Formats: sequence, C-alpha cells, structure tokens
Amino acid sequence: MMKGRPILGIISGFLFGLFGGLTLILFGVIPLHSDLLWILPLVGFLLGLILAAWAPFGSGPPAQAPAPPVIDDAIVDGEPSKDTAE
Repeated sequence: MMKGRPILGIISGFLFGLFGGLTLILFGVIPLHSDLLWILPLVGFLLGLILAAWAPFGSGPPAQAPAPPVIDDAIVDGEPSKDTAE
C-alpha cells in the first residue's frame, strides 16, 4: 500500500519537468529539437512519484488530546471548601 500523495507527486513532478524544459528553451540553454524536452517531464513524473511515496506526509503518529485540567479539591467554584476554611 502506498502512503503519501502519489497523484499530487505525479502531477507536480510532470509540471515541474515540463516548465523546466520550457524555461531552458526560452533562455536558449537547449535547442528546440533536443531530446531533453521529452525526457525532463518523464524524469519529473518519476521523481514526483518516488518522492510522494517516500515522503511522510500525513503518516505521522496521531495527535494526542490534551490532558484534562487538574481540579484542586480545596477550592470548588472559586470558594474554599468547608474542610480547609478555619
């Protein structure tokens, strides 16, 4: 069973690779006919899936409820009890 958010990782990785490739084209780092343009989105796809499966999103221990307040027997309703008042 896969933990984490694999669909979110796939989509995010694909978009990261796609826009990374487009940025490299626009800045003239790689030519338009480069094979890197279809490799980057696939690498992003796989990397997003791996990171989503490995990341501990939402799989931590459940949060504990806070402890109930301690009630002092000597004071009830803001007044000292008859046993302690002299």
